[in-house]
Amino acid sequence: MFEKFLMQNRIPYKISGGTSFFSRPEIKDLLAYLRVLTNPDDDSAFLRIVNTPKREIGPATLKKLGEWAMTRNKSMFTASFDMGLSQTLSGRGYEALTRFTHWLAEIQRLAEREPIAAVRDLIHGMDYESWLYETSPSPKAAEMRMKNVNQLFSWMTEMLEGSELDEPMTLTQVVTRFTLRDMMERGESDEELDQVQLMTLHASKGLEFPYVYMVGMEEGFFAAPEQYR
Repeated sequence: MFEKFLMQNRIPYKISGGTSFFSRPEIKDLLAYLRVLTNPDDDSAFLRIVNTPKREIGPATLKKLGEWAMTRNKSMFTASFDMGLSQTLSGRGYEALTRFTHWLAEIQRLAEREPIAAVRDLIHGMDYESWLYETSPSPKAAEMRMKNVNQLFSWMTEMLEGSELDEPMTLTQVVTRFTLRDMMERGESDEELDQVQLMTLHASKGLEFPYVYMVGMEEGFFAAPEQYR
């Protein structure tokens, strides 16, 4: 929750002693899909999602697609629609690739009219929940990961719809906001002190800050008050 509001208000922050919501694999997967929807030229995002979940699009198929796209100065996603590609690719790999990219193009067209419905259809259409149960170490872990995906969808819905205080955002604006957060995480350094530090009590041991807020005390998560009397 704190990450959500800090990110929405463009307030820099760093997490210590815990895992950032936006660094979780399932969140990165969904954001990669959304990056391709809003920017078809994003090859790194395309390569992350093309086999997530598995689609039988092998390395040889992707290598040939990449070479085809490079010689024509196109992104891999855009090049996948070229009529002449069938002369270079064939078989199950080509069929799986075209099935995937044509489905994604349909979601892309829907996103132009109804972005919330498009994101919902995206999550359901790729059957991500089933894939999480297949690849997670336990059903409980899969359930928690899917809960994170649903939480991200809920946040996106709020940002797309807007509120009394915030104007509705476009899907591109929402994805850009999330992507900037990911870039900040990858570029963080210990010298960047002018930011909110989110950490557990244990992680803060020995550290000093000008302002400290201990949250959740009213929920009884910390030691009982009588222990300090």
